[in-house]
Amino acid sequence: MKFIFTFLVFLALSYTGFAQHKAKYNVRVVDRSGNATRGIFYAVSDEGLTVIRNRKDTVKINADNISAISIHRRGIVAPLAIAGGLTFFILAAKSDKLVESVVLIAAGVPVGVSGGLLIGNLLSNKKRYKNLQPKDFPLIKPNLQQYAVLK
Repeated sequence: MKFIFTFLVFLALSYTGFAQHKAKYNVRVVDRSGNATRGIFYAVSDEGLTVIRNRKDTVKINADNISAISIHRRGIVAPLAIAGGLTFFILAAKSDKLVESVVLIAAGVPVGVSGGLLIGNLLSNKKRYKNLQPKDFPLIKPNLQQYAVLK
């Protein structure tokens, strides 16, 4: 009975989490002059990209001015780094030996955080487009649309 109740609660929470329409990708757009615009990847159109910046400002970038685009998934690197560090910290807390606990905290926590960062970066779905010309934008537009919030 406990297993079924736990499974139903987990199913309800996961459905609620997936039902929310949140931005999943950050974008960094570099224009021809070298200025970078960072924010949430919102939309792609024939004229260019729309990016929502940190203060909820919407910036439209013309396709003729774009020289590079870098896209990566949001919210996956930090939780994995925290989980890696906490794993070694919990192992140190469970240990009965003082020396082993100190070694696990001093050496294991940084290794766990580094491992979490490495795995998070591998799973973050990074996509980069460099040296873009105005004629390249119509070719990559279908690929960019899968990362945008507004499809």
